[in-house]
Amino acid sequence: MANLLEKYDKNMVACSFSDETYHYYDIKKAPFKIEGLAWFNKEQEYFRLPKDCQQDVSEAVYWLSSHPAGGQLHFQSNSKTIVIKVQLAASANMTHMTGVGQAGFDLYYKKRNEKNYHFFTSTNYPYGQTEYSIVLYRNDKSEWKDFLIHFPLYMGVKNVWIGLEKNALLKPARKRKNPGKVVVYGTSITQGGCATRPGMAYTNILSRQLDIEFINLGFSGSGLGEPIMAQLMIEIDNVSLFILDYDANGGCTGDLEKNMKNFILILRKKYPTTPILVLSKPPFTNYVFLKEEVELRRRLVEFQKNIVLELKANHDENIYFLDGNTIYGKDWEECSVDGIHPTDLGFYKMSKTLLPVIQKLLK
Repeated sequence: MANLLEKYDKNMVACSFSDETYHYYDIKKAPFKIEGLAWFNKEQEYFRLPKDCQQDVSEAVYWLSSHPAGGQLHFQSNSKTIVIKVQLAASANMTHMTGVGQAGFDLYYKKRNEKNYHFFTSTNYPYGQTEYSIVLYRNDKSEWKDFLIHFPLYMGVKNVWIGLEKNALLKPARKRKNPGKVVVYGTSITQGGCATRPGMAYTNILSRQLDIEFINLGFSGSGLGEPIMAQLMIEIDNVSLFILDYDANGGCTGDLEKNMKNFILILRKKYPTTPILVLSKPPFTNYVFLKEEVELRRRLVEFQKNIVLELKANHDENIYFLDGNTIYGKDWEECSVDGIHPTDLGFYKMSKTLLPVIQKLLK
């Protein structure tokens, strides 16, 4: 079926690329800038946590931290063509998430006088492969642009090279409008499941809209709020906002009720006045008829709201709560792939709801 589809529709052909006429750059070296991976500058690994934390965190969290969700590559160039060469840790294999979302990259660009990024394309490659070369950008003219490439959401990355025309120039990325960081701790939804491509994870959407670095610490099925995770989060410098989005995991296991207050107090040891936003989980369509789940959701919303009120009463003026039941707005039933994990529509609606809230907190 796949071969016939490619035969009859050329736009469905996997866009592998093997031309070696370009100059290839290792993205770990200047002038490229990698953001969204808090320990990258120290360890030079596409890893979301420090490599030496393996004995301190769960097996699942450590493995998931090898998936560079939220990682971003920034640079400027006037190349008419941009090629990406990638070596992955394994082949794409998820059942309800595209290969591009799981293991691909996507590219955005903006002209020097523009405020907003524009999507160009993604790495449409044969998903059984662990190595691929793809053309990510083409232009008839040589024009200086800012480029942003998002890393995969659910796949380890070994090596990445960017290919530019041999006569093209390369410059460092321009400084962001907002110099701080937004650190988001949470679950599979935070990690980006199940966006069709990496740029549609809500943390990446908001990073582009707000022009600020986001650190994505979402761990699929493993956002339990262990104290070690808060301790690792305060290793990150220059944090402007923390978002706690782990209700969908910790709420089910009892960990959220057991440890959320302590988790916040650990963050406050280094960041006593930095805004913290507590976000309850979005609505799940496949739970609406389950009385126990409906009651659990109501209880957890009240619990999180009351934690925030308690801390405010104890002179923590910069902690806030947002009810995730409202995050999709109208037509919320159409926002997931499986009743739980957002589609691109779901992530877009999440970002629309969160944007004005975060803008206010960052002022």
